[in-house]
Amino acid sequence: MDQKLTTKRGQEAWVKRAIKTGMTEAEARAVVQKMAAAIDEGKSAPKPQKPFSLPNKAKRNPAKVGDLFADPPLPSSEIKPVLSTQLTVEISQLPLWPEVMRSLPNEILRSALFNARNRKNPRSMMKSEPVAVIGDGRISYRGEELRQDDETVWLQLVHLARRHVAGQLVEFTAYSFCKDIDWSINSKSYLRLKECLRRMQATSLDVYSKRLERGVSLSMIPFFEYEDSETQKTLQRWRVRIAPELVELFGDNYFTRLEWAQRLQLPDGLATWLHGYLATHRVPHPIKIETIAFGAGLTETSKPELRRLVKRALTNLVNCGFLTEFDVNEDLVTVKRTNNKSSER
Repeated sequence: MDQKLTTKRGQEAWVKRAIKTGMTEAEARAVVQKMAAAIDEGKSAPKPQKPFSLPNKAKRNPAKVGDLFADPPLPSSEIKPVLSTQLTVEISQLPLWPEVMRSLPNEILRSALFNARNRKNPRSMMKSEPVAVIGDGRISYRGEELRQDDETVWLQLVHLARRHVAGQLVEFTAYSFCKDIDWSINSKSYLRLKECLRRMQATSLDVYSKRLERGVSLSMIPFFEYEDSETQKTLQRWRVRIAPELVELFGDNYFTRLEWAQRLQLPDGLATWLHGYLATHRVPHPIKIETIAFGAGLTETSKPELRRLVKRALTNLVNCGFLTEFDVNEDLVTVKRTNNKSSER
């Protein structure tokens, strides 16, 4: 959302809205100070200098044959003045949500961008290929195939970026990041985290949505720095920049908030994918097993096996408290969500 924080009154109003979303007053004021600083930097652009002008009528010495010192023709006296324009500074920021939630745009959660295939299977390279989407929208993706563990990392990264002006660097330690996503604290997890971030850095993502009336193209992570270029030693604090265009995909209310504690209880795969997809509907409608397989990017074609996978994933969603019950009748799945107002968009 665009914020114009040019007055104290506007800043105080922003702080009040941030507190309502779950931020502390100190955190909200720290963020608003960063955004105000960004505005000040934009206003500090150098003023244009007064343009050089020539007199309307300049006397010339007539040139004679053999005169080596004849005055050359002067430039036209019709020189247009340089018009100064007032610099308008607008900054963008992701929506705010409570600390216990994580959020992504609906089109992403209803797609196979982060598919639910087994992460132990080899990943394919995609060359601007279409990605399955349930409902409205189209997505094409170029890069190494993304899975649900990548989505967990992406959710946490977007969560950290929400307190920064869009496009600003986000800093964190590998330790704190792995702790927040409930990964083991060891070198293997740090390497896995680095691989996820590098995988999303080398990407090109195009999202077309009817609500946007156009497509949005972006690199998921335009910048990622994790080691010193001179010493080649791992930095204590890693630095990442998320594409500012992501703000457009969130809009004001075209995103879904996920219960983070619930997701962390789920195994990566179909259970986490269903957790995100079903959360995009306050009252989930019945859905076919084939549609789930399509949206989750599953390659399994055996209906009995698909039915087994779906039932196991839905059982996990009941155990973590997201669903109260579910039913699989032939190939049609119906579920009932737990009534939790904090997860409403």
